[in-house]
Amino acid sequence: MNKWKWTGLIFIILLGAILLALGLFFGGDSLGYTATGQKVQIWLQGMLLLFGLLLTPILITNSYRLWAQDKTKRELLNPIQNEKPKESLLFTEFLDIKKQCRYRLGLFWRYKVCKCLVLGNLSDVELLLPNLPKDQWQLSDNMLMVYGGDIQDDPNTLWLQALKRHFSRIFPFFSKPLDAVIWVSSKHYLDDNRQQQSRIENAVLKLQTRNKVLKWSAPLYLVAGQQCERLQTERIEQSVGVLFTELKKEDMESVVVSLNQLAKTCCQRGVRQIKDNLHYSFLLKLSQDLAKRNITNIKRYLTSLVAFPYSPYVRGLFFTPHQSKPNNENMTIFDHSLAMTPTWQSIRDDAHSQLGRRMGIQWGTWSCYALLSLMGTMCLALGTSYFRNVSLIDDSIELVKQADNSVKQDYTSRLHIQHQLQQHLEQLLYRQQQGAPLLYRFGLNHNDEVLKRMWLTYRATNSRNIATPFYNIMTDYLTLLTELPPDDPKRIKMVDSAYDVLKVYLMMGHPERSDGVYLSQFASKQWRTPEGVSDGEWQMLMPDLVRFWGQLLKLHPNWAQNNDVHLIKNIRQILINKIGVQNAVNTLYQEMIQRASQHYANQNLNQLLEGLDSKMLFFSNAEIPGVYTRKAWEDSIEDEIAEAAKYRKEQIDWVLSDGESDLTASISPDALKKQLTDRYFSEYSAAWLYFLNTIQWQSYNNVSDIIEQLTLLADTRQSPLIALINVVKYQSEVAHKGDGFSDNLIRSAKKIVDNKSKIALPESNEVTGPLTTTFLPVTSLLNNDNKNGLSLQTYLSRITQVRLKLQNIANSADPQAMMQGLAKSVFKGTSVDLTETRDYGNLIAANLGEEWSGFGYSLFKQPLEQSWQVVLAPAANSFNDVWQNYIVNQWEKSFAGRYPFKNSDNEASLAELARFLRADTGIIDSFITSELSGVLEKKGGIWVINSVNAQGLNFSSKFLNALNLFNELSTELLATGDVSVAFDLMPRSGSKIVRMELLINKQKMEYFNQSPTWQRFNWPGDGYSPYSQLSWSSDTSGLRLYQYYSGDWAWIRLLESASVKPLDSSRYELIWQAPDERKLRFILRTQLGKGPLTLLKLRNFTLPKKVFE
Repeated sequence: MNKWKWTGLIFIILLGAILLALGLFFGGDSLGYTATGQKVQIWLQGMLLLFGLLLTPILITNSYRLWAQDKTKRELLNPIQNEKPKESLLFTEFLDIKKQCRYRLGLFWRYKVCKCLVLGNLSDVELLLPNLPKDQWQLSDNMLMVYGGDIQDDPNTLWLQALKRHFSRIFPFFSKPLDAVIWVSSKHYLDDNRQQQSRIENAVLKLQTRNKVLKWSAPLYLVAGQQCERLQTERIEQSVGVLFTELKKEDMESVVVSLNQLAKTCCQRGVRQIKDNLHYSFLLKLSQDLAKRNITNIKRYLTSLVAFPYSPYVRGLFFTPHQSKPNNENMTIFDHSLAMTPTWQSIRDDAHSQLGRRMGIQWGTWSCYALLSLMGTMCLALGTSYFRNVSLIDDSIELVKQADNSVKQDYTSRLHIQHQLQQHLEQLLYRQQQGAPLLYRFGLNHNDEVLKRMWLTYRATNSRNIATPFYNIMTDYLTLLTELPPDDPKRIKMVDSAYDVLKVYLMMGHPERSDGVYLSQFASKQWRTPEGVSDGEWQMLMPDLVRFWGQLLKLHPNWAQNNDVHLIKNIRQILINKIGVQNAVNTLYQEMIQRASQHYANQNLNQLLEGLDSKMLFFSNAEIPGVYTRKAWEDSIEDEIAEAAKYRKEQIDWVLSDGESDLTASISPDALKKQLTDRYFSEYSAAWLYFLNTIQWQSYNNVSDIIEQLTLLADTRQSPLIALINVVKYQSEVAHKGDGFSDNLIRSAKKIVDNKSKIALPESNEVTGPLTTTFLPVTSLLNNDNKNGLSLQTYLSRITQVRLKLQNIANSADPQAMMQGLAKSVFKGTSVDLTETRDYGNLIAANLGEEWSGFGYSLFKQPLEQSWQVVLAPAANSFNDVWQNYIVNQWEKSFAGRYPFKNSDNEASLAELARFLRADTGIIDSFITSELSGVLEKKGGIWVINSVNAQGLNFSSKFLNALNLFNELSTELLATGDVSVAFDLMPRSGSKIVRMELLINKQKMEYFNQSPTWQRFNWPGDGYSPYSQLSWSSDTSGLRLYQYYSGDWAWIRLLESASVKPLDSSRYELIWQAPDERKLRFILRTQLGKGPLTLLKLRNFTLPKKVFE
C-alpha cells in the first residue's frame, strides 16, 4: 500500500471520528444518551465499526496476496511436469485490448466502445474483415471487433469467461460484456436443403451456449458478403440492409415488405452509381438478386432461424461486398486497425441503442439491489423509530405529570388518570415481555428506561387510590370477625366470606401468592362504591385497576403490605373449625360423580364389545355406569380428584397454614385424595363385579346349536369371550404403575432372543394398580405361564377339542349311536377329552373365587356343562334299558316271589343272593364298576356320585339307596364271599318266665333264670335241615312253642316277628311278645353293623328299574 492510500485511510478515519463525536454531542440527548459515559461508549463502538469496515478489505487483499506469493514459491520449488503453462490460459489478447482501449478511450472505455463478437467461417470473415482472424481483434475509433471463431464450432468456455471478465461494465453490476454479435454468413446460407437446415439449428444452439457462458444475450446482426466481378474500391459505399424490431415467425410478411423496399432502393442507387462507372454494379446486382429469388429464400432462412424457443434476438440483416486487403502503404499506425465501412457504422450506431438482456440469475446484481434496498429500508426505519420513540417519551412524561398533580383532584378524576397511566404501563410492559413493535426498534428503543421511571409514579398513585383503602377494608373486616362473640348471628354470617377475605389479605402481604384476576373478582363483589363516585364509573374502573395491581405484585415484591400475624392466626383457627363440615368427603365425592355422569353414558354389553355380537353365547340385561370406566377415569375423574386435592391444598397449605406446623391428617390434601380415590375404585370394582356376574350363558338343547356356540367361543379372532376379557383387562389397568413401556419392551425382546419358540408375555408383577387384586383372577387367564397352569388359551384349545368331537358325532352316519357310545365312555370314565375339558372349565370357575362366581359359572362352567348334558341326557334313558335287561330281569328271575322279597313260603337262595351282592365280584358291583365307574365311585364303603363327571345326570335315589344297601349287606354278611354272620345272644329274665329255649340251625340256647351269659351263633350254620325255634315256659305251665320256622331264612323270619330296640352301636334288645303279656327277651350283640338284623331291610325289597330319573 503506497503513501497516498495510507493518507486517504487516515483521513477517512479522522473524519468519521469527528462527525460521530459531533453527532453525539449535539443530538445525543434527543436519542436518550444524556450521560457522558454513554456518549463515550457509543463513540467507541462506532469507531470500532468504522475500523472494521475499512480494515476488512485490506486484510482480505493482503491475505490473498500472501497466499498467492506462497503458492508461487511452492510451485517454483516443486514444479509439476504435466501441468500446462499458465500463460496459455491468460488469453493475452484481452490484455492488449484493455491496454489499447484505455489508452485511446480512457478509463471508462467499456461504456464508449461498441464491443462486437464476430462469428463465422475463417474464409468468409477474411473476405469482409481482412486480417481479423489473424489479429483476433481490430479496433477503430469506438468500435471493437473480436473474432470468436466459426459459429458451428464448440464454444471455448474459458475464452468466453475471460471475455466476460474483461469486457463487462463495472457499473451497473458487471453487465453488457458485448454490444452486438455479428454473424458473417457463408455464400451458401440461402440453400434449401437438409444440410443447411442442420447448420442453422446447430448455429442457434451454439449461440445459446455462448450466451449462457456470458450470461448475456446481445442482438444478432447477420452480414452476408456479396461477390463482385470487378473491384469496388472507388465506389461510394453505403450501408445496405434492414433492421427488425422483434423478429418472429408471424412477422415474416413485414420482412418481405422491408426486403422489397430495400430492393427498390438498391435499384435506384445502383442505377445512379453505374452511370458514374460501369464497374459499380454491386447495388444493382443485389437488387436484381433480391427481386428474382433471394427474398423468398431470405424469408425461409429467417423463419428457420427464429423457429426455436431458444432462438437469438435477430436485429438486422446487412449486405456488403467483399473487401480487398489493404496495401502496405495504406496500413494504419497500429497492427489491429479496423477498416470502418458504412455497414459497420450502422451496426455500431444501432447496437448502442439496444440494451440486450441478461441470461440466468445474476447473484451479484441481486445482492447489490438487496444491499441498496436494505440500506434504504434501514434509513427509513431509523427515522421512523426516532420519531416514534420521541413521541412515546413525550406521552410518558405527560402522563407522569398528570398523575403527580392529581393529589388535589376528586377521587373520580384520580381513578381516570390512574387508569390512563395503567393502560400506558400495560402497553410498555407488553412490549418489554413480547418485544417492542418493529418500528420502535433499530437501536433507538427506550421502552425499559421509560417503564422504570414510570413505576415510581404508578406505585405512589396506586397506593393513594387503591392499595391502601382496599387493605384497610380487609383489615377492618377480619378484626371485627375476631371481636364478635362465637354465637353472634353476624359472626356466623361473616364466617361464610372470611376465607376469601383472608385469602385476599394474605395476597396483599405475600406477593408470590397474588392473583390479579381473583383480586379483581373479589373487589367487584365486596368493595362498595365510595362516596362521590357513580356506580357505573366505579364498576368500570376499579376491577381493572385492582387486577393490574394484583398482577404487578409478583413483579414488585417490595410493594407488599404488612400483615398482622396475630390477626391471621385467629382467623385461621376460626376457619379450620369449619372446614371439615364444608368439605365433607361424601359431599365432594357425590358432586364429582354427578358431574361426571352427565358426560359418560351407561354402557351395555354390546357397546363394551364395540358391536361384536355376543348374544349367541351370553347376554346381560345390566349396564355398567359410564363413570366407572377407564375413559371416565383418565379424562375426568382423575383430574377431578386432583383438582379437589389441589383446592384443599390451596385452602389449607397457605391460606389456612403458615407452612411451619403440620395439619391433622383428616383434613390434609393427601388424605382427601386417598379417600376419594379409594372410594371411587371400590365402587368401580363393585360395579364391574356386579355387571360381569349378571352375564348369563345362552342355553341350547340341540347339538348343532352347541357346536356353533363352541365354534364362536374358541375363534381367536371373533370370540366374544376373548373380547370381553380383553375389555376387562383394559378397564382394570386404571392408574397402573409399573416399570414403563421401555422396560417392558426390553424385557420382552430379551425373552424372544432367549427362546424364540415362546411368546414373551408381560410379567404378572410388572404393573400394579388399585384394581389389580380384584381383576387379577380374570386378567391372569391371558398369560400362558401362570403358576396354577390355568390360561384362556388352553381353555379355548380344549373347547375346540370338544367341538370337534361333537362335530364328528353330528356328521356321522348314526349320530345317536355315537352319542350313546360317547355317553357310555363317560359313564365308564374312559372319555378323557370331554371329562378333562369340563374339569378344566370347572377349575377355572373355582379358581376365580367367590367374587367372580357368577362370571365363572356362566362363561367357563356352564358352556361345558351344557355340552355334557347334551351328550349324557339322551344316553341316560338308554342306560336304564341296559340296567333293566342285564340286572333287573336277572334279579327278578332269581328272587321274584321269594322271601324275604315277598312274604312267601318260597325262599331266596343265599348263594344266589351272594352272587348278586358279593363285593367287587358280584353281579351288581361288577356292572357298576364296568359301566358307571366314571360317574359313581365307592368312598368309605358306600357308593357316591362323582360330583364332577355326573353333572347334568339325575340319578334315581332308590337306585343309590339300593346300591348302598347291597354294599352294607356285602360288607356285613359276605365278608368271606358267602352269606355268613356271627353274633352273640344273651337271654334276659322276664316276668313269670322260668325257661326259654332257642334253636338256630341246630345251635341251642337254654335259659332257666340263672345268671345270663353270651353265647355265640353262626348263621346260616352248617346248612343241613335248617330251622329256627323259640320255646318258653312259665311258672304255671310247661314248655310251650312260641314259633317255629324252617328253611335258610328261618332265623330271619323269627327276627321279623320280634321287636328290636337298639341299646348301643352293637347291641340290640329282641323282644318276642308271648301270651298273657309275657315277654321273651334276648340281647343281640353284633360284630359288624347290625349283623343279621340288616337282612330285615330286604323284606318286601324291590330292585329299582331305573338308574336315572
